[in-house]
Amino acid sequence: MSDKSASLIPVLIASSLKPAKDTRAWGKLGLSLRETGLYRLNFMGFSQLPLENCKDEKYYTSVSSTHSTWGRLFSQVNFVKALLKVRPKILICCTYEFLPAASFFKRIVGYKLVYDVQENYIKNLELNPNLNSGKRTKAAQIISRMESVNGVDLYLLAEKCYADEMPEKSPFLILENKYAGEIKTNSSFKIQPKESYCFLISGTLTPAFGTLEAIYWFKEILKEFPNSTLKIIGHCTLPSFKIELEKACKNTPQITLKSSDFPVPHEEIIAEYSSVDFALLPYQNREAIKDKMPTKLFESAALGVPVLIGGNPKWLEFLTPFSGGFPIDFFDLENATIQFQAALKQEFFSQIPDDTILWKSHHEDFISAIASL
Repeated sequence: MSDKSASLIPVLIASSLKPAKDTRAWGKLGLSLRETGLYRLNFMGFSQLPLENCKDEKYYTSVSSTHSTWGRLFSQVNFVKALLKVRPKILICCTYEFLPAASFFKRIVGYKLVYDVQENYIKNLELNPNLNSGKRTKAAQIISRMESVNGVDLYLLAEKCYADEMPEKSPFLILENKYAGEIKTNSSFKIQPKESYCFLISGTLTPAFGTLEAIYWFKEILKEFPNSTLKIIGHCTLPSFKIELEKACKNTPQITLKSSDFPVPHEEIIAEYSSVDFALLPYQNREAIKDKMPTKLFESAALGVPVLIGGNPKWLEFLTPFSGGFPIDFFDLENATIQFQAALKQEFFSQIPDDTILWKSHHEDFISAIASL
């Protein structure tokens, strides 16, 4: 180890089910720390294949299968092994599952503990159709106990609304899932009239995110624009819902479905934006969703792709200043074509979004917060 490497502050950023090179943990938190040149970075997360280490950046596998109960339990052992090997000065937990062990070993290893709150996990339980009320209550109790451990020095909140939803998580810093790149939108434009249009649904595929509704809506659009295409690419967490999606897309060659059992590399999703006319955010207006800001909103705004959204006032308020999208009622199939025709008349990106939609707008606050620890 070089003298320079030896002087770097060791940091471990750990998750159980998220990829070791997760969009947020590695691509935002990690790369921001790396830019300072002060930290030796270590990442733990899901990986099916061994990950290659590089200078001042090492990777550890939590689990190799996200569907294995024993694997998730054994991930605790892998976490403790990595903890004792790295002996970090800063530990950032990106999952509640690691918090009990992180709290226990804090005095032994002597690190500052940061909890990156990526979701309101208890509230999200209502979005899982496979859980009955009994299972939901039991899961909520387990999550609550894990998140209530002692010794957390700082909470990173991935959504502004979490400050109100989880006031016990303090002190906190809000770090939204903004786009980790540069703004590529150049000037205002209208979607030119043509015979076909290309739509994109990306990210996590679940019933509450409206994927099925968007498929049925798209089939109505095909009646007017039969050569249009819909690309669906993302991680489907529920096997039963994956079957539903496959049935809904069957016999519709205009739909390309890439429903993965594992998280899709973020660069694959970003690449899809370059060939589409519209991104679709057909989320249902559920209590656990309505106050959140999906990553896709920031991505679409930065990449200059208009978004067709469900009736969420908060998202429309975000898009309106630069005309980044248009509201669609994905449940109103009878008027699907009429609403889409209205969207085609709009001028998009009348202004260039400012840098507040980018991750770099959080960079200094994050670096300062970590340095203060």
